[in-house]
Amino acid sequence: MQDSAPKPRVLLTKSFIDSHDRAIATIALALRDAAMEVVLIDYEQPEDVVTVALQEDVDIIGLSFMSGGQVETTEKIVAELQRRDVPDLPVVVGGVIRPFDVAPLEAVGVREIFRGGAPLADVVATFDRLARAYRSRV
Repeated sequence: MQDSAPKPRVLLTKSFIDSHDRAIATIALALRDAAMEVVLIDYEQPEDVVTVALQEDVDIIGLSFMSGGQVETTEKIVAELQRRDVPDLPVVVGGVIRPFDVAPLEAVGVREIFRGGAPLADVVATFDRLARAYRSRV
């Protein structure tokens, strides 16, 4: 029997100055293969992420960081989500996340943090679970 629920819509993004894109491309393909619709962008300003998320009606945002700045950027994105009245849209962070950045990311409301080496199946399952839970509330 086929699931009649809409496919989860995912926004994956990284800074345009971060040239490392192998991991985010791998995640995008895995999510697509798991029957999710994936929008993949590079952003210039953190506010751009929220603009695209709203335009694309996504159920979850995945932020990739390989070059630092994860706490400050994520704080700005979460603040913009609150400003635009979508504070419950789940945000997931992955990449090169330093151990001392985990607590500040969790404090700002990041729902899951994937540091290097996380099993791909866990990443896919988390995105699916969070996206479907968000969609069921809106």
